[in-house]
Amino acid sequence: MSAKPRTIAIWGYGREGQAALAHLQALHPADTFAVLNDTPLDIPPPADVRTVTGEAAGQALRSEAFDLIVKSPGISLYREEATAARARGATITSATNLWFEENAKAHTIAVTGTKGKSTTSRLIDHILRQAGRDVALLGNVGVAALGQKAGRDHTVLELSSYQIADLAHAPSIAVITNLYVDHVPWHGSIAQYHADKLRLIADAKTRAVLNHGNEGLRTHAAQRANVLWYNRDDGFHVRDGALFFRQQKVDTSQFPLRGNHNLENLAAACAVADDLGVTGLRERVAIPDFAQLRHRQEEFRASNGVLCVNDSISTVPEATLVALEAYRGLPCVLILGGNDRGQNHAALLDYLPGAGLSALLLLPDTGRRIAEEMQDRTWPFPIVPVDDLQQAVREAMARAPQDGVIMLSPAAPSFGQFRNFEERGDRFKELATTL
Repeated sequence: MSAKPRTIAIWGYGREGQAALAHLQALHPADTFAVLNDTPLDIPPPADVRTVTGEAAGQALRSEAFDLIVKSPGISLYREEATAARARGATITSATNLWFEENAKAHTIAVTGTKGKSTTSRLIDHILRQAGRDVALLGNVGVAALGQKAGRDHTVLELSSYQIADLAHAPSIAVITNLYVDHVPWHGSIAQYHADKLRLIADAKTRAVLNHGNEGLRTHAAQRANVLWYNRDDGFHVRDGALFFRQQKVDTSQFPLRGNHNLENLAAACAVADDLGVTGLRERVAIPDFAQLRHRQEEFRASNGVLCVNDSISTVPEATLVALEAYRGLPCVLILGGNDRGQNHAALLDYLPGAGLSALLLLPDTGRRIAEEMQDRTWPFPIVPVDDLQQAVREAMARAPQDGVIMLSPAAPSFGQFRNFEERGDRFKELATTL
């Protein structure tokens, strides 16, 4: 007897929603599908799929009887439409959960963290491939996991807190690079954001690879068993601007990325690979062809020849602080500011007097608050409020010395001015290379 056809809603039609629809339609052609989206669609679904957008999408979730809802990561698990749909009997899942269900036997290395997860994921993938392992790199890396095959040896999955919040499966290994404050509107509170991140290590069978240098992780995982700590002196750790394994300095002369934070990402990757039996990493790490990722301290030259750093990914003050540290010694014009989520700038502001800034350019919205927070102190550089990124780049190019650096590291999300940090970073590059 065949199963009764289901009514399936794809809630959110971005990259993951499109992959989920294509995958489920191929597997279950008898099911009925609908796409629900908060905004008009850029890419229409197939003609046989019902489309509901705007307020009508929310009403459909509240009033219609869907058997299964596949929710996209950008849509908060805690929205009232989700609660209403569950009350009507719907099962809400995600493309990530569907991938795990279909790849239950895969050896998975899941990587998350407020910052550093993309670079760390790619470093793990790179080192394991270099060692001859068959690896797939999937997840929040530009390739939707659903519909992609697992690696024969390992699958590295970069996962955001949005993807972990309702994750119903345990990875083989879970790497958490750090816990700071981010994405509070989606999760509802800082505590919930941290709790959702830590779901990745909820299963005691998961091998947890954690950054001992991060206070939040030390606190939350203090009593957990099956932990491999990095950034602790009994393993891979960073000290005095170098990578060590225990007391032995590791040769990283052929590691091209700047900054202690990237050495910490490398320490995480080495800890994972070493734990999986890759040899030689305790003495030398040679990956000269590993390229810096876009929007993550991405270097280019402005039209006047000045070095520019596109660090648009820096959406929290802690990330901007480490970016400044990576370029310490170069006169820097810093472009700071963006969407105000109540970020605490105290540590960043304490760092700025010794950062060697040539100027600080402050964008709305957080820029206004930062300017107010700076009023009661004397600063060794000019503070210039600007209206938008174009004005900021003009000011920066006029003020930056030829041997200096223009850095976009906003310490804030892009919402309200740009669709995402990628669009903000691309606009910065466009302006700096054409003005």
